[in-house]
Amino acid sequence: MMRGHKWQCFVFELSFFGWNILELMTLGISAVLYSSPYKTAVFCEYYTQLRKEAKDRQIKHADLLNDRYLFETAGEREIEQAYGDVIPVLKQTRNFKDSRTGIGRFLSDYFGVILVNSNAYQQYEQYQSEQIRLQDLAGAVQKISYPGRLSNFPEHTKRRKIQTLHYMRNYTIWSLIMIYFILSFIGWVWEVSLHLISDGTFVNRGVLHGPWLPIYGVGSILILTLLHKMRSRPVAEFFSAVVLCGCVEYFTSVFLETVHHGQKWWDYSGYFLNIQGRVCAEGLLVFGLGGIAIVYFLAPIIDNQIQKLKPKLLVILCILLLGTFLTDQIYSSKHPNAGKGITDYSRTEDHIQAN
Repeated sequence: MMRGHKWQCFVFELSFFGWNILELMTLGISAVLYSSPYKTAVFCEYYTQLRKEAKDRQIKHADLLNDRYLFETAGEREIEQAYGDVIPVLKQTRNFKDSRTGIGRFLSDYFGVILVNSNAYQQYEQYQSEQIRLQDLAGAVQKISYPGRLSNFPEHTKRRKIQTLHYMRNYTIWSLIMIYFILSFIGWVWEVSLHLISDGTFVNRGVLHGPWLPIYGVGSILILTLLHKMRSRPVAEFFSAVVLCGCVEYFTSVFLETVHHGQKWWDYSGYFLNIQGRVCAEGLLVFGLGGIAIVYFLAPIIDNQIQKLKPKLLVILCILLLGTFLTDQIYSSKHPNAGKGITDYSRTEDHIQAN
């Protein structure tokens, strides 16, 4: 297909040079919000033209270019045959009896938190998951998205990630505790790795002595709960996460310096658009992108694995982690983790420093 078009494609790719520079300058934000889908759409049109020319020329294996519904709208008959089980369900309004009550329902609706994972909440989560599955199929039935069931590849061979992730889900208290510790550990690994790469030495980052950075866990849990209502609007979720994480990082810095007599665990004084060295634009953009990744990918994936644990084992793990963490907090309040690469901020090199 590309014979005679390689140079053309190369020049075509160069035409996006300005967009690529803008993506670098905005740390990928412009790519997420505009340029990436724009380039994808342009290359899809380019592929469509090359595919048509290849079929017209009858190149070798042109018969394999036979997925007609990539470029044609399926007829009513084909849709009815493929989605006969879905159409009646979409046409009828399902009367779901929501048996959640009281403060539990309030926390579930507004903060995405499940206090007690009773049958009422399990049924509600199943209903929500089913609604997402139906919404995924509704686009094909309404002919506004690709009809996956009419593909040449069998439906059972495809993974429906949007259904398994189910990012609109609510989280149990035990899941939130585990997510807190897992993401606090990931944050610790992230910062230790940055220091190891930049200085070539291992440094136990943070105020605490254990392998966790609470600011990552706290920020993640606050994003999942306080911004629960924003999940259906990714752009609003991103900017809200930036503001929320900025507040968390700023006031954590103030608290630590006040309690520990001016000692600093991070300093952004040399960074672009910093506020008193406590927060900076670069860090907040990374936190915003990280928040999006947590809400729509990481947290659902982690929660799927947590749900595989036996309830008793999950409770025991949470209690052990909380006990160890509390012990570290008590000890570190008197003897905070400090020293070279931790609190010696005459220079400001690390990208994201945290408690």
